[in-house]
Amino acid sequence: MLVCPKCQKLLKKVNNSYLCLNNHCYDISKDGYVNLLLANQKHSTQPGDDIESLKCRERFLNGGYYQKLAETIVNFFNKYLPNQSSILDCGCGTGYYLDYLNKNSKVNYQYYATDISKKGVVMTNKKVKSACCFVSSIFNLPIQQNSIDGLMSVFCPYSSQQFSNVIKDNGIVIAVTPAKRHLYQLKEVVYPNPYFNEEKGYQLDDFDLIETSHVDYQVDLPDKQTIKDLWQMMPYYHTTSLKDSEKLFEYDAITTDISFLVQVFRRRAR
Repeated sequence: MLVCPKCQKLLKKVNNSYLCLNNHCYDISKDGYVNLLLANQKHSTQPGDDIESLKCRERFLNGGYYQKLAETIVNFFNKYLPNQSSILDCGCGTGYYLDYLNKNSKVNYQYYATDISKKGVVMTNKKVKSACCFVSSIFNLPIQQNSIDGLMSVFCPYSSQQFSNVIKDNGIVIAVTPAKRHLYQLKEVVYPNPYFNEEKGYQLDDFDLIETSHVDYQVDLPDKQTIKDLWQMMPYYHTTSLKDSEKLFEYDAITTDISFLVQVFRRRAR
């Protein structure tokens, strides 16, 4: 299933390494993952989310605030994919959604997980030990063409071309993006002119959009730590001044809208 990022030949697991026919070798780390990210595919020395952002996400997600989204993802996979299907978590982050799928699915799947952040892949591997976890770029997926039954992409950049390459005919992609009112009450605190999200969703060539769902509810964020964790794990934090972010961090509790757009795409036959 995995291919060499240098020559695109199929990789074979041999002892504690992956080898291709051209003898390119990729060792499996002591943390259980394999690094298939080439140096020329990096945009920094430590690409992806840093450890502080990942810790914030881990604490927040473990509080169950996004469980309804996780349930929706499980239901869609169980609806569209049969037993023993292969699933790729593309941009796995801390592994929360893959772990939830693994623990709550009605059928058994074969799991693959990738992220450009090594630390995120390590966290995912610890949660879902049966998964094949590897570091790679979403824009250079080291996956055999036409080999994956299902893919999930939750709040991640994406490549229509890469998804088209790796998904089997009639395979599915589950894509999650923020919907219109997501975290609107937090924005009201932080920004002088709060704005609604633009619901673009994914635009995937070679796929048909077969189902769309909105997951909308409110959550009570009960303390400063939870509020800070949610804000710091969002892209907003990195594009907002510390002065504006600190307006939110003064709150002891707050209630906010949670709103997701979930799209299900099916790969057209080649």
